Amino acid sequence: MKNKILGIDHIGIAVSNVEEALRFYTETLGLEAGPIEENAEHGLRIARVRVGDIDLELIEAQDWERTTQRHLPYKGPGVYHFGLRVADVDAAVAELEAAEVPVIDHVPREGDTMRVSFLHPDAASGALIELVMHKDVKR
Repeated sequence: MKNKILGIDHIGIAVSNVEEALRFYTETLGLEAGPIEENAEHGLRIARVRVGDIDLELIEAQDWERTTQRHLPYKGPGVYHFGLRVADVDAAVAELEAAEVPVIDHVPREGDTMRVSFLHPDAASGALIELVMHKDVKR
């Protein structure tokens, strides 16, 4: 891929209860966590735990009809996806589509601090990959 992968941005972990999961990571493992964020648009509650240069995203879904929550009954809590940091998410998506790689988000999703696009798990032997481009933030 010409649009170079810059590194692992984060690992998304599906959890049944974000507060309980946070206690393990902060109290037992002694890691630092940010506040729990409510993402009403996607029906998610997310807490980020920093491990070196990588975040663990603890993801609790509130809406059983949405993707993350549908994942839980079949696979249970655990690693849900991983984010790969790219310099230009639009160029990465265009390049992958040109190579006929199945992409979920043909147009990257906009967030407050980043733009993201998910690749279909069929593209990576069942792994859900999120391409991440941070806005105005050097990581």
